[in-house]
Amino acid sequence: MTSALQSSFRFAPFFTAQALGLPPSLAPRVDAVLDTLGDRAAGRDRDGGSLAKELRALAELGVTSARLATAQGGLGWSYAQNVDLLIALARADSSAAQSLRSHFLYVEHLVRHPELPGNAFGVAEVAGGKLFASATTEIGPIAVGAVGTTVAPDGQGRLRLNGSKFYTTGAGYADWVNVFAADTEGTHILATVALEDQGVTVVDDWDGVGQRLTMSGTMQFEQVLVDPARVRPRARSEDTPSGLQDAMAQLTHLATLTGIAIRAFEDAAAWLHGRKRHFSHAAASVPADDPLVQEQVGRLEAVAGTALLAVRSAALQLQTPRDNVLGDPYADGHRAVTQLQVVLPALVLDATQALFDIGGGSMVVAARGLDRHWRNARTLASHNPSPQKARVLGHEALNGVALPTIWYAGTAAGAPANAAAPAPTLAGESQP
Repeated sequence: MTSALQSSFRFAPFFTAQALGLPPSLAPRVDAVLDTLGDRAAGRDRDGGSLAKELRALAELGVTSARLATAQGGLGWSYAQNVDLLIALARADSSAAQSLRSHFLYVEHLVRHPELPGNAFGVAEVAGGKLFASATTEIGPIAVGAVGTTVAPDGQGRLRLNGSKFYTTGAGYADWVNVFAADTEGTHILATVALEDQGVTVVDDWDGVGQRLTMSGTMQFEQVLVDPARVRPRARSEDTPSGLQDAMAQLTHLATLTGIAIRAFEDAAAWLHGRKRHFSHAAASVPADDPLVQEQVGRLEAVAGTALLAVRSAALQLQTPRDNVLGDPYADGHRAVTQLQVVLPALVLDATQALFDIGGGSMVVAARGLDRHWRNARTLASHNPSPQKARVLGHEALNGVALPTIWYAGTAAGAPANAAAPAPTLAGESQP
């Protein structure tokens, strides 16, 4: 059977490597990687596996460094182009897009803050095909904005990292991990350590119903030696309240949901193409002529197309700063992303569930893996529940209370001393 990613459906031309902006010399090889991801997605979701080979190939082909300026070894892509890439990855396999989420957010940080200490190292590593991930979130009785992971002297003039993290999406595929921690003064810092460093352990214990290959489970750090040059405090240039960082973090989820919606539509249309078997009481003898089936497929296409337009529009708002009465040039983009988080997940969830109404029992055969679209969408939507987003939008509209510039999870009381300042997350994780 022809790969779903090589189908004749109308979304396909948007997501060839050349259409994304990759040079002709690389495009065929990148297309081959995307096709492999797409062809293996259902089987891997069902049987397990690893995305390491394909993600490493994308890095070696320069896809993961494309956002860097050409002078830095990248392709000089815009932020909007990178969002298109995320959608293309999610269309192939949503776990691939999610696994690179922290990497792309870190690269965006490098692009927008080239002057910060240590970022020259990050740029060089990304340009050289290295992958970064983040270890930010701690589960259990951790106060909002607090951190239990520490970097402290070991008494012999060296720094040691100790602690445990969860929701470490993509870390098992990375070369470097940016770990959110606190120093002995309680200052929030980021410590960058190599995945292969002694004392770094990745536990592949993510057991969510969806996004099964994202390595989103536990990381443990036990007496990990830290290079002082790879430690930085929360930078002063990041102190200005802005929703940009969080909006970009949340837009990656929305881009992934968009890729899921597109793939669900394409899988449904591919399953129906040429199919003769239908119900005796249907309005037509074959599914393609049945107006009810046509309506369902049309709705799937409409959700996918609407999501694509909306996410691209939001990406353009975040790409260019705008004058705003609140003083935050990205406030409008942040609000647009928050609005989308209220509406888009529900649309995609409804569409991926309604997909099963176009056929009978053969659609739920495990080998087809059509259920993964709903499960993956449900998992992504659960990271940032839409009622919470809707409430703050209403609070702003009615009472003038600005939207939060970052979304945290944790306990409200019993905060330790180092919880005074909010966490400088690069990944924007907000899972409970």
